[in-house]
Amino acid sequence: MSPDSIHPKERREGAPNREMNVRQWEMIIASRPDKMILTRSGYFEFLKEVLTEAGFRLPVEAVAAHERRALVGRLSGCYDPIVSGEFFRLSMRRKIRYAGSLTSTFLKRLFDRRKDCGSVFRPSTGILALVFAIADHGRDADYVICGIGAQKRDEYLDGRHIHGRDLPQHVFADVKVLRKLARRYNLFTTEPELEHLVPRYPASDEA
Repeated sequence: MSPDSIHPKERREGAPNREMNVRQWEMIIASRPDKMILTRSGYFEFLKEVLTEAGFRLPVEAVAAHERRALVGRLSGCYDPIVSGEFFRLSMRRKIRYAGSLTSTFLKRLFDRRKDCGSVFRPSTGILALVFAIADHGRDADYVICGIGAQKRDEYLDGRHIHGRDLPQHVFADVKVLRKLARRYNLFTTEPELEHLVPRYPASDEA
């Protein structure tokens, strides 16, 4: 879970997309997972208190960026910043623009290995949820991917508000990590747009 979905600033009067953020918050509080894992560790105690005050009583954990990077790398072999073949097929203008982001990440990590990288070069919370599940349940379990896609990542959940980004967040990294995980673990999906990466669920009985 992204900490941004929990922070009260996203639901304050005048916040962009406040109505959608409030609906999302209400769904989070009503959910009953085994545990919640926040994908950044900043402000953890504050966010945990916000959840508790709202009546969320289930276990809450947080992972730091470098811990998240290490876990994804250990299970998939992909350590961020994750650069895929799709990146090299971009226009020269885009390659130059995002090469700057890559260079910045590498330079910052010369001094602090814990620095995070840009969203284009790291997996989404959906793929992180899959990675956490694999870490918990291992190689023998089956994993069904629902609600994660590789298209329309530049749209909000309400379908009306478009991110002003040159590239959709996470997609290149998600696809590369999924390809790697699919070779190592029993992955399935209910999403037609991911069927070129992992088998459809339920798997076909046809020979």
